[in-house]
Amino acid sequence: MHEKRANRGRDDYPSEASQPRMDNEHFKKLRNMKQTTKEKDLWERIVEDMRIHEKVGEYGFNNYISQLSLKQDTGTTLLIEYPEDVLITWVEINYSQNIINSAARVLDAARQIEFVSDSSEQSETLSSPSELISEPASNIKPKVRTKRRSSRESQNSGLNADYRFDNFVVGPNCEFAYAAAQTIVNNESRQYNPLFIHGGSGLGKTHLLQAIGNAIIAQNEQKKVLYVTSEDFTNAYIDAMSKKGDAISAFRRKFRRADVLLIDDVQFLARKEKTQEEFFHTFNALFASGKQIVLSADCSASEIRTMDSRLTSRFDQGMAVRISKPSLESRLAILRHKRKQWKSDMVSDEILNFLADNITCSVRRLEGALTRAAIYASFAQRQPNLEEIRVQLRDLLQEDNMRRVSIEDIQNRVAEAFDIKVSEINGRRRTANIAHPRQLAMYISRKCTELSLQDIGAAFGGRDHGTVIHAAKTIERKMEKDSSLRGLVERMSNSFA
Repeated sequence: MHEKRANRGRDDYPSEASQPRMDNEHFKKLRNMKQTTKEKDLWERIVEDMRIHEKVGEYGFNNYISQLSLKQDTGTTLLIEYPEDVLITWVEINYSQNIINSAARVLDAARQIEFVSDSSEQSETLSSPSELISEPASNIKPKVRTKRRSSRESQNSGLNADYRFDNFVVGPNCEFAYAAAQTIVNNESRQYNPLFIHGGSGLGKTHLLQAIGNAIIAQNEQKKVLYVTSEDFTNAYIDAMSKKGDAISAFRRKFRRADVLLIDDVQFLARKEKTQEEFFHTFNALFASGKQIVLSADCSASEIRTMDSRLTSRFDQGMAVRISKPSLESRLAILRHKRKQWKSDMVSDEILNFLADNITCSVRRLEGALTRAAIYASFAQRQPNLEEIRVQLRDLLQEDNMRRVSIEDIQNRVAEAFDIKVSEINGRRRTANIAHPRQLAMYISRKCTELSLQDIGAAFGGRDHGTVIHAAKTIERKMEKDSSLRGLVERMSNSFA
């Protein structure tokens, strides 16, 4: 009985003696009907979790995630089916980690994921996404798409082995953070505990965080390295609290016995008072034991709103390093490195220059644009021209251009709304009719641009970062009491979104 279940096939169904002979298509439909709805229900829950917790836009859901389905959960791996008209390399590079994160939350256990074509059940496994990119289009058979390699993730550490120091491109925007990370791996300084890495989304914080963990494990496999997002930490704590018996003790043992604890997106602990309390004690236990803690956030510790001051003071007691947006030269270096790594020679220097000039908001989006260009070139079997790439990337280019909001634009809009001059916003007068619009413009600049506090302050008449923080907090307090101000801020912010 168990043997037949393991080797699913015709033997699972009534014998041919009692059934009319079926053609392949009819048999396939019957086999699909035989499957339970368990996989469908699980996939719907994972997708719903992605909508709530992961930073995937409607474009990603409508064009990619909606095309996928769960074939099987083996207990260690989710086999995810995709139709032939989906560019699965794009999905793998851009959405694998989102799926892994959501699956872990839904199942309360780590899973690897593996992408499998719905038209080919037995096919060769590739060793990396680049193999599809670099393979000549003449060798790609649309009817026999390859089964994708699973995204590697240790069930114990939560690490993705693809994030390493050797494939992290170092530029002026991140060289200090990179050096600090390597110092931790080499155990050269206890002053870097905790290491707090902050910067905008898609700039490489997660890559650097996990590279630390992977490098430490490579040096000593006995080290207990644990990587989690703050959302994973929160969900695990809530789950442990809801269970009876030893669940909360097991939760504490898991996190407090780590040699290295890596917490990503720690800003999401804000407003979660009970979880903050638990993390405070976890932090203290690890720190007192001399264990290494590495944290990442999208802003500095002092800027995380509604975070327990005891935690932010501990975040600040070690080393804080910032990753900023890469310069044009750094973006070009990243693209050249990836082209060499993927052997995508059909993407010309002209296209790399175009991508570096026009995709500026994040490294993740920059690599995604190169991926799409490389896949297009591979299928076309030739080097595409610039106009073709513009067409292929028009959605990414539009989104990136929308993100390029200048402080000058914000100042002009605020000055117009309050019937004052931009020179007054940037001036030294502190009367209420000037100070309030100035603080509002600073708040919107912080919200709608990826500029540093120092850069924002400099654009407002050479003010320092503390003035910008004070302005933002002042506007937040006013918005809590004044719904008309809250509406004005929302309308202005949306106009720059």
